[in-house]
Amino acid sequence: MTEEQKSTVEILLANRLYAYSLLYKAFAREPDAELLNLLTAESAGEAFALLGSADDTLARAPAFFAELRGELDEAFVSEAKSEFTRLFLGPIKLVAPPWESVYIGKETMLFQESTLAVRRFYQRYGLQPEACPRVADDSLALELAFMNRLAERACSAFGQEKREELLSALNGSCEFLTEHMLVWIPRFLERMSESPSNVLYPQLCRILSAFLSVDREVLTEMMGIV
Repeated sequence: MTEEQKSTVEILLANRLYAYSLLYKAFAREPDAELLNLLTAESAGEAFALLGSADDTLARAPAFFAELRGELDEAFVSEAKSEFTRLFLGPIKLVAPPWESVYIGKETMLFQESTLAVRRFYQRYGLQPEACPRVADDSLALELAFMNRLAERACSAFGQEKREELLSALNGSCEFLTEHMLVWIPRFLERMSESPSNVLYPQLCRILSAFLSVDREVLTEMMGIV
């Protein structure tokens, strides 16, 4: 790689890690003031925009997060928490269940063959989420946690100039997106568009879907360089 290419890869790796860290945290638990401050930081919007400058949804991310920053009071935190509960916890029927198996299995239920396929993918990379088996392996939060871990490995391998480990992390990320997340997240987003509320998470799901599509392109580009 040339020095310019190294610099480009370093920036892309760092921004990917930052973006996955934010998205994982966003969908892993109910929001509080601390989490919302992280999500709406100026650097968050810039990271998504940098990775997907040609994508309208990601290009508008800085403006979206800037608007939210102006609304971060106790009332907004309470509304965001209530929306998270309704959309992802219940007790009423969920508009868009956050599990892969719901969208690609023969039946709309959890812990199907697709769930085991996700588990085997984690195991290939020596990873087992701490929440398993209490939480289905193919939940949105755990799949994002897995992508975040691979992004961490990629950054570490790049910093230590371990090319094979870097390629393994990049290839695994691209493969997981292709075989799993990009198969069901668009359908998840369609269901999310039916949400009766529009406080934070429907918009964040649009950013998530756009980011995952762009990330596969970014991964392909980087693998062609390193």
